[in-house]
Amino acid sequence: MKTSSLALALLVALAPATLPVSAFAQATDETTTKEARARFQEGVDLFDRGQFEQARAKFVQAYALRKHPAVLLNLAQSSLRAGHPLEAVKTFQQFLRDSATVTPQQRETVDKGMAEARTKLGRLEISAPTAAELSVDGTVVGVAPLSEPVDVEAGMHTVKAKMTDGTTDSKSVGANAGEKVQVRLGATVPPVAPVPTPPGPTTATPPTAPPPAEQPPPAIAELPPPAPPAAEPEKEPRGHGLFDAPKTMVPVYAGGAVTVIGAGAAVLFYVFKQNALDSGRSVAHDIEQHGGNSSTCPSHTDPAKFGSACQVLNDDVDKANTDATLGNISVGVAVLGAVTAVGWYLFAPKRDASDTAPPSATWRAPTVAPMVGHGVRGLSLHAEF
Repeated sequence: MKTSSLALALLVALAPATLPVSAFAQATDETTTKEARARFQEGVDLFDRGQFEQARAKFVQAYALRKHPAVLLNLAQSSLRAGHPLEAVKTFQQFLRDSATVTPQQRETVDKGMAEARTKLGRLEISAPTAAELSVDGTVVGVAPLSEPVDVEAGMHTVKAKMTDGTTDSKSVGANAGEKVQVRLGATVPPVAPVPTPPGPTTATPPTAPPPAEQPPPAIAELPPPAPPAAEPEKEPRGHGLFDAPKTMVPVYAGGAVTVIGAGAAVLFYVFKQNALDSGRSVAHDIEQHGGNSSTCPSHTDPAKFGSACQVLNDDVDKANTDATLGNISVGVAVLGAVTAVGWYLFAPKRDASDTAPPSATWRAPTVAPMVGHGVRGLSLHAEF
């Protein structure tokens, strides 16, 4: 097996253990594969965050390091989402040509992607004499007859045919998005019927031998296509198990952040509550020491002597009750955040390489923070959309 075959296997972490390569070549190949995997994973993460142009660049880098069909499928999806429909169609077609096997799920993904891309492209159905070389805007697209129409960007295009006798024919045509245009080049002139000659005196002429039959040109031997390298079955980059990563981790991160902030706020309000209770106990003790009754304060105490102390005691009791309420709310927020994060991770739709509609924008998780000031205690919520 050649080094290129090893590279393809390494890209999907299926490298054979017994390959006749030198230690230096093996180390170099492993380094390249590691770089390719890193660029591929960066592209997947950018795609999931809706940064399709950046994801497209990462997949191009990964494919330059390891030319594996799985990279092409991701590159085509990124090109489509980044607004490059013609590039997406060509990359989908290259994926079909280069893949030794295509799963039904991959075929469905390719068909949907190409159909979506072609709603933004024009198609030229070119007809020309057999074996004529066909080009669009100076780029050769094949030899007549073509098996399928040519995908082009919407707008004006120059179509040219070069016939086998050296003659050429060209036309300028316009194609709108989602439109198929027929282009006919090199129309043949119907043969002229021979003019009959008047009959004359017949003279005996010796019979002539028939002209030798025109021999067909010798067939050009074609080399058989190279055998595809043996490779293990491809692994899907994403699974569908209970603990596989969901399509987006934003709710998990948001729930975790809310859990941490809610727990911190609960602890903070618990401290505030304890401080208020300690202060209230101290004031009640002073009232009792001076002959007052803290339990009936201030209704059955001397207002002139215990009025101020009773006011402080009542304020401490109110603060303790308020802090207890806010602490309970914070605990509820923390529990809600934890349930949201765990529930989304376990039961949300799982990430798959064939997904074609990841989130189109980056969303920042809301933040909850305690708000404490002179006479004010509570929670503040901040979010950006």
